Amino acid sequence: MKISIIGAGALGCLHGTYLAEAGHDVTLIDIRPDLIEKINRDGLHLDGARGEHWATVKAVTVDDANGPSDIVFVLAHTDGTPAASQLAATLLNDQGFAITLQNGIGNVESLCNALGPQRVLGGISYNSASFNAPGHTTHTNAGPTWIGELDGKRSKRIEDLCTLLESAEFEVRVSDNIIGVIWNKFVQSCAIHAICALTGMKAGEITTNPEAEEVQNLALAEAMAVVKAKGITLADKDPIGSVKRVSSTVFVRPSMLQHVEQGRTTEIDSQNGALVREGKMVGINTPCNEALTLLVKARAAQRAKQLRDQSQVD
Repeated sequence: MKISIIGAGALGCLHGTYLAEAGHDVTLIDIRPDLIEKINRDGLHLDGARGEHWATVKAVTVDDANGPSDIVFVLAHTDGTPAASQLAATLLNDQGFAITLQNGIGNVESLCNALGPQRVLGGISYNSASFNAPGHTTHTNAGPTWIGELDGKRSKRIEDLCTLLESAEFEVRVSDNIIGVIWNKFVQSCAIHAICALTGMKAGEITTNPEAEEVQNLALAEAMAVVKAKGITLADKDPIGSVKRVSSTVFVRPSMLQHVEQGRTTEIDSQNGALVREGKMVGINTPCNEALTLLVKARAAQRAKQLRDQSQVD
């Protein structure tokens, strides 16, 4: 089975390493030529939650990507999802399908627009990773990977994908309500990631800080109001409890915090920013999430300027 992974960031390299190590034919695809060159020269280095791993994986730039692929995993930055969706359409064979494991919402819809819903699976990953350097990633938290057909049916390709991921020792859970699973993670992301990006806290530190937790409570209340107004059935029956558990026990540095520190564009528009847009469509005000969106953008822009100024001095 030929697998293409669009996005060679932290999660792309994590999945690429484990799948290649399990003996699968994996190609990583990214827009950064320097990253592709480094991976092809030195391979992938993954450490952290499951020990130290090295893997040799083929890597190509977007311009050099070609199919046919049986599966395309979309793990790109969410700003690049529309372009990744169009690329996936050129890579897949006639029976192939794409799956997104990205945070936020709008990714499944983008893939459906490019491929048609019959060629798209939904998914979400509770694995987290930090990008240390090109080709070197740390697996910071090992969690389940949720997958499912958009119509909730249990299909052969879902069973095959489950077997594939389990062969790479991922903990896989199949859902008959994958959209509800995606929205669960979306609500969690809105309640955690922006706060960490602005304060520098790890996720599990939020409940130790009364002011940060109060902001979280406001953001979470708005998110739940939007969920109710849209008529979405969350897969988790206690979403608020789950957010609080992560906010007190899971000491990881969310990718949004890492992106801010690195001076990179964040995925705020697919998380808190997306909640603001969804709220407007159903008549729900989301002032806390709007403020978080604007502040993260301001902080990211300021950090990028600091790094540019520093590089000019150096």
